[in-house]
Amino acid sequence: MDLASYARRRKACDFCVARKIKCDGLKPTCSNCRQYGVDCEMTAVTNTSRKRVPPPPEGSSSVPIRRDSNSSVETRLASIELRLDQIIAGNASYNQTRQTTTTSSNQTNVHLTFQNFPEIRVYKASDMWNEASTLPCLGISPQLPFGEMTMNVSQLELPPLVEILPALDNFFNNYNRVIPLFDRASFMHMVIDFYSPSSKRTRVPWAAINIVLAISYRVIDDLSIDDPRLAQHISNVQSVTTELMAWSDDLLGLQVLLGMVILFQGTTNPQLAIVLIGSAIRLAQSMGLPSRNIDPNPPSDASLHRHRVFWIAYILDKDLCLRSKSPYTQFDAETDQELPEQHAPDGAGILTSDIDNIRFNYLRARAELAVIQGRIHNLLYGRTRHRLNEEQRAASLSRIELMLANWRDAIPTELLHSEGLFKRFSRMPVQLMMNMYNRYLECLYRIHGIFAFDEAWINRVRGYLSPEVIKLGEDGIDGKVDHSNMPPLPDKWIEDVQYCRLGLELSAFGHETEYSVWLHACCNISGLIILLVNIIEFPDHLLVVSDWDLINRVRGMFEKMNAEASQEPFFLITVAQELDRRARGQMRRVAQYATEFQDEFIGSSSGWMDVDMMQYGDGDDDS
Repeated sequence: MDLASYARRRKACDFCVARKIKCDGLKPTCSNCRQYGVDCEMTAVTNTSRKRVPPPPEGSSSVPIRRDSNSSVETRLASIELRLDQIIAGNASYNQTRQTTTTSSNQTNVHLTFQNFPEIRVYKASDMWNEASTLPCLGISPQLPFGEMTMNVSQLELPPLVEILPALDNFFNNYNRVIPLFDRASFMHMVIDFYSPSSKRTRVPWAAINIVLAISYRVIDDLSIDDPRLAQHISNVQSVTTELMAWSDDLLGLQVLLGMVILFQGTTNPQLAIVLIGSAIRLAQSMGLPSRNIDPNPPSDASLHRHRVFWIAYILDKDLCLRSKSPYTQFDAETDQELPEQHAPDGAGILTSDIDNIRFNYLRARAELAVIQGRIHNLLYGRTRHRLNEEQRAASLSRIELMLANWRDAIPTELLHSEGLFKRFSRMPVQLMMNMYNRYLECLYRIHGIFAFDEAWINRVRGYLSPEVIKLGEDGIDGKVDHSNMPPLPDKWIEDVQYCRLGLELSAFGHETEYSVWLHACCNISGLIILLVNIIEFPDHLLVVSDWDLINRVRGMFEKMNAEASQEPFFLITVAQELDRRARGQMRRVAQYATEFQDEFIGSSSGWMDVDMMQYGDGDDDS
């Protein structure tokens, strides 16, 4: 049979035959080939199953026939291979990229960009300060040294040992003493081995040294994120992230991942911390850290350290899940670990006063707060909220409020005001207490619906900017607040205002670093708005002068942040500035009324009233 006539009788092109779809046989290109953008071809194929093979001539050998058969098979195989090449042509770029990546991993210089991780792009969010954003407190701009990160695998370079020893000592004497991420003796032994000329340098210990140096420079020494020395250490750690996620020989890979989370959460863009904490928790789960070891013998130093590392991971997981409204990874139902020990034999995780005998177990308090943070997340953002009616929701909220109150009451009263903290602790413990108190305030603000990134609350706050609520006066003296269309303030408003003052005092007078400023930004902007609203509602309260001082200091801090991070004004800062104008207008209105009232009764026998009004007038001038 003629091959051409067989092709004409087939009436289906190669592409339609391969896809097993109906071919309309249009010429020169069928509809399917036109739709998929491929060449419309019709390969002539021999139907060997129906072709009659003539009998061999007498006396001839059968070898030539076998040779012809093999030749036919080879022809068909070549045709099939050609067609397969055409089908997978669309994946050529992918295969080339994969081959390039595989090849480069075996070369001396390893190149890795965080754009290779799709999870990070999932968390990419719009500006957290943008008016259109209803997202949680996420980043406003990329602040980390992104781009291509390189390292020399053959050398794994680090500064000379004599240069990094002070930074390592600074880390272990300050931060690690309260957040025991690494065991000092084991870590320093690893450092000495790494710098030994006879040792073989490996990448995970190299990353561990880099992350400790980065935390020391960033968190303790307050180096800018743009500092070349700090940026190099961060890039070094990032370059081995994939190995860290798969490292299960010991705790070192998990510890470095947690160090990265600690470092990245204090930036303008903590999305990397949110992604990495999930990987860290899964690595901890694969190593069995959420379960206690059933051992009749007393716990060893190694098991005690595993216990502490787990709770550090747990704290970061619950903290970041509440900040981002994303599900946490470590469930309480799957956690079989006791809280950090109340009286640590080595003093790890405990803050000790410099002037008296006050001792505060910081690590245990943070773990207890993390448990409450998980309950709040379940109530406000988890699936639980859809299964509760109003009565059940109110009961759950009351239980959480009681848990928060009991947690706060367990803190020594001397540590619940800024003066007591500043005179008892050095800068690093104050920074850690500041962080803990801000996390507590965030819990309080969220359950009471006054968090700055709560859509309902910020819409109520913006109501003060309406002329129907507050009529602006040309002389700066505004009209009274019209509450007819305003929702009431929360029931616990007075307590919330009282607690937020301490948070703002710690930020205003506690020597915030660049790292801690971004770490506490969400709570501080929430506290700033709360104090401004309180003055608008109660412009004659007794602490108005000191509140104005806090407002001015914190607002100046945010304006500085705005200037360094963005050329556009932050939306919430703009709202705060408008609230500031309304608050001043209410104070002037009350001051004018007090002056008129004093003038009306001047010279009367009510001397006590004159003194009170003069004192209020002096306070208003000071503000």
